[in-house]
Amino acid sequence: MRGKIACILMVMVVMAFAPAGWADDEEPLFDTKAAAASLEKGLGLVNAKKYDEAVQAFEEAAATNPDVEAEAYYYAGYAYYLKSKSGDEDSRQKSIEYFNQAYEIDPNFSPNKFKPSEPMPGTAAPQSGDMSPASVAPANTLAIPPVQTAPAAPEPEPPVEQPKQ
Repeated sequence: MRGKIACILMVMVVMAFAPAGWADDEEPLFDTKAAAASLEKGLGLVNAKKYDEAVQAFEEAAATNPDVEAEAYYYAGYAYYLKSKSGDEDSRQKSIEYFNQAYEIDPNFSPNKFKPSEPMPGTAAPQSGDMSPASVAPANTLAIPPVQTAPAAPEPEPPVEQPKQ
């Protein structure tokens, strides 16, 4: 009787721990290596000034892995921004759309791989290499109102002397 119980317990223990070992053989849900390779390819194409091809690589990265989607859309927007510097208004509009899409996915996104030789888009981009989200966002997405100071108190008027009667 003890032998049967021990055998049953042993089978139960093996069955309980067997699926944990099989989980290692599963494929990952998203292809992170392919997405990273597409991002790197796109950044190389941006440096080579092949902006349309770069956008295709960034879109491929976004479709491959949602973890890099904001980054890929941001870089696609940056590629279109650089293309728009030649006067292409359609590319400028596309850059705005991609930037907005990136910040809708991740409002706190900040690029960390790409250090371009030109300043990032936006009027707040300093020359010192600051890569904060405020310095790299397109100018039309920054809705920061100017600081208003309180009006100064008017100076009191000197008392008017009344004639004596």
